[in-house]
Amino acid sequence: MELSFIIIDDTELDHFIARKMITNANSAFKVNSFLDAQQALNYIIANDMDTSIKVILIFLDIYMPLMNGFEFVEEFEKLDQAIKDKYYIVALTSTIEMSDINRISSYQDVREKITKPLMADDIRVLINRIATTFNLTVN
Repeated sequence: MELSFIIIDDTELDHFIARKMITNANSAFKVNSFLDAQQALNYIIANDMDTSIKVILIFLDIYMPLMNGFEFVEEFEKLDQAIKDKYYIVALTSTIEMSDINRISSYQDVREKITKPLMADDIRVLINRIATTFNLTVN
């Protein structure tokens, strides 16, 4: 499998929904979940990536205690480009605050924004877009 997922969200229910939507799209996808953004960042830094995985899609909640999504992306953008190139960050938010939407969209490494709750169609569209963009096999 050339695509895997990381879910970063402080809400167990949002983890459950995202994981369910991802596995419904393809039960073979590998999914790692983190309730704490700093733990996710540590995981990214510490782990050598499976060479069969070409792209890791990160679903990132922007409002979390401790390290929020904005802080996560600021730290992520400091990583080596070789690491960052494997990740596709999608911000998940329920905000209607344009200043927050504009702020998260301004980060170079945030590729897209999706409004919560995450829906099956969102996953399918993303998987198809990423597969086409990165020439992946995700069947």
